[in-house]
Amino acid sequence: MMVMIATALAAAVLYGAGAAVEQRQAAAAPRSSAGRPRLLLLLARQPLWLLGIAVQIGGFAAHAVALRSGSLATVQMLVSGEFVVAVVIVRIWSGRPLGRAAWAAALTVVASVAAFLALTSSGHGHLAGQPPQGAAMALGAIATGGAALAAAAAGLRADGRRRAILLAVAAGLADCCSAVVTMALSHAAGHGVAALATSWSVYAVAVCGAGTVLLTQTAYQTGRPILTLPIIAAVTPVASVAVGIGLLGETPRIGVAGVVAAGLAVLVTSLALARLAYSAPHPDAPSPEVPSPEVPDARVPDAGVPDTRVPDAEVPDAGVHHPKPAYV
Repeated sequence: MMVMIATALAAAVLYGAGAAVEQRQAAAAPRSSAGRPRLLLLLARQPLWLLGIAVQIGGFAAHAVALRSGSLATVQMLVSGEFVVAVVIVRIWSGRPLGRAAWAAALTVVASVAAFLALTSSGHGHLAGQPPQGAAMALGAIATGGAALAAAAAGLRADGRRRAILLAVAAGLADCCSAVVTMALSHAAGHGVAALATSWSVYAVAVCGAGTVLLTQTAYQTGRPILTLPIIAAVTPVASVAVGIGLLGETPRIGVAGVVAAGLAVLVTSLALARLAYSAPHPDAPSPEVPSPEVPDARVPDAGVPDTRVPDAEVPDAGVHHPKPAYV
């Protein structure tokens, strides 16, 4: 139990730090690269984004250890604390400390996760007996992965707020899918190298990992952290608990009242995460969806105001050329 808690919290810190760095860089990427491998190629040129990826790889290692020794539902609730870390880092970068509401939300997250852990620590299905079957984990990965692809396809065809919401839902579901296949990989690794080499989870981790990174960066790229961060924060733990209990047999033996209380803890955690993420300021980079303001024609005077400016003889009367800013 202590190994699971320690490694899950370590994963939360590393994931949160990496996500804060990645979101800062992805918001400056051009809209035309959304949902395409070109987006990752553009971001790979940014040293800070690469640092964020390296930090998240460390988080993945700690996450795998936690999933090997604990249930998906419990581990994901602990790892959901990554959004607390991410928002705090974004706030530090912006030069604005957390307000009272944000601190209240952060403390609520901690208290709700602790309550969920206390309620469910008496035993989950696979902790008390056998590990979850590979078929169940594969089904969980297919369900969450398919739902993420559907939401991403709809989001890429949408605009504005609807685009940001759908892409954030896709990123949250993809994060859950990645946790499921990571859990399958960690259990396969316990049976030796030969079993690991022939396990479907090895290939699923590679595909799901790349897809999760792409979807997450595409959601960040919308430049609407007030929408994307809260949705990702809320979707990931709820989907993980649903898969753990519904498909992996992680039903806690705590009675009806305990189940209701645990479900309430999950709901409160998701709402508090959403409120905390909502408090995150906009990134410094300008949103690619907002066009640059037009510079008024220097030749047209305001109505009722005498024009005392001297016309530039070298500029043709057809108008003034405004070069478009280039993406760096």
